[in-house]
Amino acid sequence: MKTWKYLLLLICLGLVVGCKKEVEPTPEPPEPEDTKEQLIRDSIYYYYNQQSLWTEYVPDNTVLRTFTAAYSSNEDVLSALKALTPFYAGYNGSIDRFSFIQDNGSGSQQRSSNGLRMDTNDGYGMYFGWRIISETLAAPVLYFVEGGSPAQKAGITRGSMLLAINDDTDVTAAYSCNQSGSCFVETAAFNNFQTKLNTAIAANSLRLKMRTVNDVDKDYTLSYETYNINPILADTIYNYSTKIGYFAFSSFEEVTGNNQTYQDFERIFREFATAGVQELIVDMRYNTGGYVSTARYLANKIVGPSASGKPMFTYQVNANFQPYTERASNGYDFTPVNFGQNSNPEYQKVYFLVTEETASASELLINVLKPYMDVVLIAETNRTYGKPVGFFEQEIMSTISLWATSFKTLNSEGATDYWDGLTVNVSNVPDNISKNFADPTESMIARAISLSGATSTNVNRSSISRNSGSSTSSAGRKLGVINKPIEKNLLKKKE
Repeated sequence: MKTWKYLLLLICLGLVVGCKKEVEPTPEPPEPEDTKEQLIRDSIYYYYNQQSLWTEYVPDNTVLRTFTAAYSSNEDVLSALKALTPFYAGYNGSIDRFSFIQDNGSGSQQRSSNGLRMDTNDGYGMYFGWRIISETLAAPVLYFVEGGSPAQKAGITRGSMLLAINDDTDVTAAYSCNQSGSCFVETAAFNNFQTKLNTAIAANSLRLKMRTVNDVDKDYTLSYETYNINPILADTIYNYSTKIGYFAFSSFEEVTGNNQTYQDFERIFREFATAGVQELIVDMRYNTGGYVSTARYLANKIVGPSASGKPMFTYQVNANFQPYTERASNGYDFTPVNFGQNSNPEYQKVYFLVTEETASASELLINVLKPYMDVVLIAETNRTYGKPVGFFEQEIMSTISLWATSFKTLNSEGATDYWDGLTVNVSNVPDNISKNFADPTESMIARAISLSGATSTNVNRSSISRNSGSSTSSAGRKLGVINKPIEKNLLKKKE
């Protein structure tokens, strides 16, 4: 009986064990899907590798994900890529200091009804520098008011001195000079006002009390706006013994078609031709660049008929873009550029007024004219900015745009690589910010007039001579820039 019960128990246990459900292996977790942020960083690497002028220094795309995974932001990826380009002693860093990323949510460009791009800016359009007003004090003075801005529309001009901002009259600063004659605003006062200004111009409205160049005190209330830039600041003709045409402009906005900037330039050069202008003064002291097409347009308006059909400039690009230097295709055009046929006046000389803010397309314009004209650079210091390269927009996932430095320009003599700025003819001419554009007694303009040898019955020659040198006189001296316009760079649209 016991034996039977024992056997039955074994059978039952065997049935239990034999019928036990087989345990399935635990499945591997699914691979995480790439986030949009990761894909954007990967795209920055991919397009920089394809487009950079220095692509040979960037590892190929087999290491793309390994590279980008080490960084948590778009800017960090781009900075790491730029750091791979050759070291340049002039910058004490990588030679690519120009490539940048634009957040497309902000929209720095828009298109007009005729398809032309119009650069926009946000804010009030005012840029201040320190100007000496007494033996101990300096005050903020507008050295540049951008065309189309709320400040320009309200009638505020270069040379206007700030008396109060949002009812705060504490706007002056003490300065001191060293034995060499160099003067500087005290650091604490400089920083204090810069912070105050940055806070004020970030607000939706702004109240100002200004003293105009004619010593009239005025109050203004401005609203923060996004505005279309009007780059032409002033133009005139000096009817001296040598007729001199003058124009000042702040950026190379697109001029193809029949937009307002095109019409304004056409009018200016038509008036120069009708008046028999012999020499030009082109004021680009704050011109930070813009479109290559506009540099080409202006070069063709300024150069004489003797350059018709001759080489203007060529592009240097990486191996990926090399086919497009021979034939435009796939929306890329890096073929050589020649001057067009023209019947312009043969201007005897062109004077360019420049500062260290004069960059990109401004330098391209100067560089392409040098082989064909008597070009004189009159500078606030001893150089321009230094940017012989450019780029075009590469949109990524409708979120950002990458502007990778992708080409270099060379004039007809092969001149390029002005990384430290263009060499100037006349240096250390004060930028007299107490006077408006086109004023013939302003230091830089007066120096150009003086070099032309022009004489006039309606301009005081002693005044021109006195203000056109590098005098250490305090009148109108600029001690430093408080805020700067955004660099427009050198842009290349896909043709």
